[in-house]
Amino acid sequence: MGRTRQGYYENPWRPGNIGVEFAEARAARGNSPRHKSKTEDGARATNEGPWHAANAGTYIDAPVAQLVERVPELKTLQPAPDQQELPLILQKMGQSEDGFARDVGDLIAHEYVTEEKLTGKGDIAAKSNFQDNYLILYHGNEWGANAEYRMDDKGHRLRPIGLESGYLVTSGYALSSIGFSTAVQSQSKFRYLGEGEMDSRETFVLGFVQKPGESTFLTTMSLNGSAAMDVLTQGILWVDKNSFQIIRMRTDLLAQRNGIRLDQLTTVVTFFGVHLQDIAKPLWLPSDVDVYLTIDNRKFRTVQHYTNYRRYRVSVKIGAPQ
Repeated sequence: MGRTRQGYYENPWRPGNIGVEFAEARAARGNSPRHKSKTEDGARATNEGPWHAANAGTYIDAPVAQLVERVPELKTLQPAPDQQELPLILQKMGQSEDGFARDVGDLIAHEYVTEEKLTGKGDIAAKSNFQDNYLILYHGNEWGANAEYRMDDKGHRLRPIGLESGYLVTSGYALSSIGFSTAVQSQSKFRYLGEGEMDSRETFVLGFVQKPGESTFLTTMSLNGSAAMDVLTQGILWVDKNSFQIIRMRTDLLAQRNGIRLDQLTTVVTFFGVHLQDIAKPLWLPSDVDVYLTIDNRKFRTVQHYTNYRRYRVSVKIGAPQ
C-alpha cells in the first residue's frame, strides 16, 4: 500500500499567503489509517531538524487545574481518581469508531465556510464566506483530501477558495474520528481526565498525545509549495457515556520541527448523529469545525458548518479543479 499525500495544492502562491489543509489518508504502515494536514505559507520549510515541544506540559501529564485554565470546555470536569476505567473506555470507543469506518460509505453534504484574518488581539480584520457541496468518497484503504472534495452545483471540483486572497483554507475533517479506531489507538498515549458535560450529554473526558515516530495521523505543513513538514498534536476527547461515540474533539500543537514560527494550531470538531436509511445506528459526523492558527505573528480562523448529509450513489470521475 503506497503512501498518500493529502490535502495539498500546487498553486502559484504569493509570499505571505497561507492555506491549511487538514486531511485523513489511510496508507503506509500496515492497515493503519493515515491522517495528514497541510499548511501553506511564504517561507521555505524542511523535514530535517529535531522536534521541539510547543507546550511545557502535555494534556496527559499537566495538573488538572492547569488543563482547565488552558481548555475552558473542561470547566465542568469532575477529575478521575485513577486510571482504572481507561482501558474499557478505549476499548468501547475504538469499537464505535470501527463501526463508523465500516458504515460510512460515500456521502455528500452542504458546507458553509467562513474564513477570517484576525488582528493581534483576535478581532476580525477581514472576512469571506462561501458555500459548496462537500463530497466524501470512501476509498477503502485511504481517505481525506484524496476522498473529500468541494464541488459546485454542476458537480465540478472547486479549487481552494480564499488562498489567492491570503486566507486560511481547511478541509478533510469528515472522517477525523477514525484516528481513534482500534487499529490506531496505539499511536497515541491517553489519560482519563474524568467526567464532564458537553452539549447536554454526560461524557468521559480523555486527554491524548501522539507518539513521535509512531503516529500516522499527522498534521503536515508545507510552505508555499515547499517540502512537507509533519507536526505532532495533542488533544481532548469528549466521549458519550452511553454510546462511546466521540461527540467533541479538540486538538492543539504538541511539538513541531525547528525552522517555522507556528505558535498555535487549534482545531475543535463538534460531531452529531446523522440518521441514514441503510444503517441502523446514526453516523457521528462533523456539524462544525473551528480552526485557529497563529504563524509568524499572523492569526487566522476558519469555521466550517455541515448540514444535510446524505448518501452519494452516483459513480463519477473527479477531474481537475475548476
